[in-house]
Amino acid sequence: LEKDGLLVKIEPYTHSVGHCGRCQTVIEPIASKQWFINTQPLAQPAIKAVTDGRVTIIPERFTKVYLNWMENIRDWCISRQLWWGHRIPVWFCHDCGKQTVTVEDAKSCSHCGSADIEQDPDVLDTWFSSALWTHSTLGWPDDTESLRYFYPTAVMETGYDILFFWVARMIMMGLEDTGDIPFHTVYLHGLIRDEKGEKMSKIKGNVLNPIDTLEKYGTDALRFALSTGTSPGNDIKLTSSRLEAGRNFANKLWNATR
Repeated sequence: LEKDGLLVKIEPYTHSVGHCGRCQTVIEPIASKQWFINTQPLAQPAIKAVTDGRVTIIPERFTKVYLNWMENIRDWCISRQLWWGHRIPVWFCHDCGKQTVTVEDAKSCSHCGSADIEQDPDVLDTWFSSALWTHSTLGWPDDTESLRYFYPTAVMETGYDILFFWVARMIMMGLEDTGDIPFHTVYLHGLIRDEKGEKMSKIKGNVLNPIDTLEKYGTDALRFALSTGTSPGNDIKLTSSRLEAGRNFANKLWNATR
């Protein structure tokens, strides 16, 4: 452009650049073909299940978060280019160019009968597989005794950070596949953070090894530190002073009762 006299100006430009969560390498966006699910038809029954009281979210304030996500839901990219995962059950025919979708391994094209077919190399998003967990582990799509007895279950307990990634999708998939909600109550706990309030991560190196913590402070001290001063859906900072307080309290109880 500069050589042809078409360059207007050059100036520094500050913008957000994506980085790999594991190695912190700069990520270069590349346009590619992916598989998507139209989630709007799935979201509406899942919204109704919460608004009509069939599914209760505790703490109640996360109901608003859930509904905001679901009411503004977008198409879900379910394909991943990874070495592990559930393989996408689609085969491409090299003769007629059409696709064969089947639960069992395809032997030939369902359209032209050609054996010259190749399965899609992509795997499903792990959250797609996890979304089926509530009923797929009980024998679904077969009408099994376990499915009739255990589905739906009573309480789903998990962290608030995956309310949309997992809980919402379990509700959507459960309703779509079985016609019933997967559970009646969602109980959300907070996250255990470091003394600075940052999420514990192996990459950051701020994780407290529970085995080392038990050896240094004792089992009861760790239990006490994790269970006191907390409430549903709220984070806690796990610090050395908190663990020391738990150890000292346990020692007082021991000395008072021996």
